[in-house]
Amino acid sequence: MHLEPEFLSPTTLIDSDHPDIIALAAALGGDTPAETVRDIFVYVRDRITHPADTGGTLLAASASETLKAREGVCYAQAHLLVALYRAAGIPAALRYQQVESATGGLVLHGVAIVWAPDISETGGFLLVDPRYPENHPRHSGDFWRTRALQPPFERNLPMIHTDVAPGVAKALRQAADAQELLRTGLPGAVS
Repeated sequence: MHLEPEFLSPTTLIDSDHPDIIALAAALGGDTPAETVRDIFVYVRDRITHPADTGGTLLAASASETLKAREGVCYAQAHLLVALYRAAGIPAALRYQQVESATGGLVLHGVAIVWAPDISETGGFLLVDPRYPENHPRHSGDFWRTRALQPPFERNLPMIHTDVAPGVAKALRQAADAQELLRTGLPGAVS
């Protein structure tokens, strides 16, 4: 299968060309692509905390900021995940889900897709969500499973994004800190 070069290219917020991202991707690289996919995923899932869990206020946006802070909202966690995969030479992109917010209404949740034909059920891209670490009460218990969507309103949006969606980038720029973003600034649409 031919994938566009954008699936491996750095962007402003998915800065896979940052030296710290490159170094970590090399350190996490396994003997096979499937091991690398797993090791990078586990690193982000279990070592990058979410400010909703910690009360942290730092609002990291780029992958390198998220790595330095060791914390980020779901979008930042997904940016880091995609950047590490790209730095390891594995095609990856962003996806978004519409989910119900704690205060009602639908907001975007950031997840990622990674080219993993050896472990994906479809033989291609694998949808991954690093939001809940293994020891978190909301962890699904399934290694790769994303959060359980609640039909009929919550859903995976169909578009694949090789760069951060404009609505997400705007929300990250406009919020004063992570807690403000979580309280009132989560976008409901990608544009």
